[in-house]
Amino acid sequence: KKISPKGEGKYVPRISLTGGPCGGKSSSMNHLKEAMVKIGYDVYFVPEVPTILMNGGCQYPGADGGKALEEFEDALMALQLQMERSFVQIASSTGHPSVVVYDRGLMDIKAYLPPQLWNELLVRMNTSEKELLGRYDAVVHLVTAANGAEKFYTLKQAGGESTRSETAEQARALDDKILDCWKGHPHHIVVGNDSSFEGKLEAATKQVVDAVKALEAE
Repeated sequence: KKISPKGEGKYVPRISLTGGPCGGKSSSMNHLKEAMVKIGYDVYFVPEVPTILMNGGCQYPGADGGKALEEFEDALMALQLQMERSFVQIASSTGHPSVVVYDRGLMDIKAYLPPQLWNELLVRMNTSEKELLGRYDAVVHLVTAANGAEKFYTLKQAGGESTRSETAEQARALDDKILDCWKGHPHHIVVGNDSSFEGKLEAATKQVVDAVKALEAE
């Protein structure tokens, strides 16, 4: 189910930026904003919800966290659902051409949960993978630097604050898990590390711009 169906006010394209740790999401957002503003779009960025929680003092209970993990993931999904709705509602209300970009989408949660707990979460939240995938018009996966650009892999994040702790090996494994989570999306775009970092940012931006233009042409 789409958040802001066409025909109900100004339709707002929704793009999820995802990928393993140190893939370039933060840098990509700045690059993307500049390009979208040049072609007349307002750009809204929905911040990464787990980072909001953990920077506020919440602790991730871990994959074997039991009931505490259930509560954490329930709260995370509920907050992200509301943030997505709020950003799209505000963007749509302006009447200006706009795009909403999410720093990770709801399917990313699956990568951090055992399969049984993920399925139980879907039941508790009264949703499905098909419904979650349908919330996004395109998904751009920025491959972790730990896969193909190892010398640039770092635990530091743009902006200074960091909740990143994965080794390069763990980052590659997580990147693969996230790829698998989104494989059912019809517009799942993977941007690797086979060029310079600037080339990677340009490739990611081009994919988003092309996706938004295609929606506008429908």
